[in-house]
Amino acid sequence: MDEESIIDKLKEAIDSIIPNRSDSFYPKEAVPKGTLARSVPEDRLGVITDAYYGDIDKTGKKIVVYTIMLFPDKNKTMYTTYSSDTILVVNEYEYDVISYLMLPPLDLVKLSKYLKEPIP
Repeated sequence: MDEESIIDKLKEAIDSIIPNRSDSFYPKEAVPKGTLARSVPEDRLGVITDAYYGDIDKTGKKIVVYTIMLFPDKNKTMYTTYSSDTILVVNEYEYDVISYLMLPPLDLVKLSKYLKEPIP
């Protein structure tokens, strides 16, 4: 796979998961979009592209669900229909995500511009 097709696939993946709605729906306690994160079930690094409230836990607290674009990895994935070099987009409960807050979040709009297509 050449570099141009990898960039095109990455751009397509980012465009497909960045929501076109206002940030008023984004949970206030969620980490910022663009935060690097690791999916515990997949053991893969990715970037948080969205968050929303999912279920309610036993204490009545709303559970944050993150949409994460996972980068290709050589580790075997639990999604056996995909190869390990595939970019995956998954939704994970906040309990299944390790967020790397010591690094500044990626600017998804700048990343999209770098990939030659601005996000509306």
